[in-house]
Amino acid sequence: MPPRPFVPPELTVGPFHQNTAFAAGLTRHQLASKCWVRLFRSVYVYHLVELTDELRFEALRLAAPADAVATGLTAAWLFGVWTPPPGETVPLHLALPNRGEYREAGVRTSRLVVDEGDIGTWHGIPVTNPERTCFGLMTRSSRMEATVWADAFLYRGLVTKHGLNRYADERPHWPYVRRVRAALELARTRARSMMESRLRLVIVYRGVDEPPLLNEPIYGPDGELLGIPDMGYPVRVPFGLEYDGEQHQDPDHHAADLVRENRLLVVGNFPLLRYGAADVYKYADRTAAQVAAMLRRCS
Repeated sequence: MPPRPFVPPELTVGPFHQNTAFAAGLTRHQLASKCWVRLFRSVYVYHLVELTDELRFEALRLAAPADAVATGLTAAWLFGVWTPPPGETVPLHLALPNRGEYREAGVRTSRLVVDEGDIGTWHGIPVTNPERTCFGLMTRSSRMEATVWADAFLYRGLVTKHGLNRYADERPHWPYVRRVRAALELARTRARSMMESRLRLVIVYRGVDEPPLLNEPIYGPDGELLGIPDMGYPVRVPFGLEYDGEQHQDPDHHAADLVRENRLLVVGNFPLLRYGAADVYKYADRTAAQVAAMLRRCS
């Protein structure tokens, strides 16, 4: 039987710096156990602690220098727009003042142009505002991923398409401004997840009509709510598209999915095509072909 892990009680209430853990008697080897979740390079939290917004902010305060401004993926994480893949830490993307300019410390260090008004606070943490954060992430992404970023910020009400277009128009000579404008043409406000956006875009990029319905409720003949599919086509025989993320693998969630899907088909005559990550990343051509075939059959 393995030894019981050493868990100092004072480390079970919120984020802490590794130096605090060392002072409490933990070693680096013990910090690497499954009891502790590493949020940043030197900041951890006990694995049973629920990571609320307040704890995320506290963790960043522990990890960042006092004069730093959160930007990039760190800012997106603070805004609740993005989370790292399971098992990965949040990258520390910070703008650090240097002789009147800002330099970004994270994956790489580079000059970061920050206009007056681009920096605000989010729950007391200096951060590039949502518009500047979204614009910066879009300029560093492919056209498709730029649209995905725009969708994510738009859905949470942090930015508007008008505001992002205005921001781009005011900076016509900045790199990749054309990419931002092109990506915004396909940006939508009702996409609830990044993978939903990617599924929609791999279809559209391959010449298939864009689904007009995004997370619209579907009702039965008696007005009963049958479900809210990710996407839908209101054609002769309406049908929908659904992206199944990891949460759909949970047995209870999967059982609820089956009930909902059957009700949509039996009561609402509304079939669903279901897709996963591989259908987006590896088999996008096949996915688009299936949707196109279904659209022809149901129109």
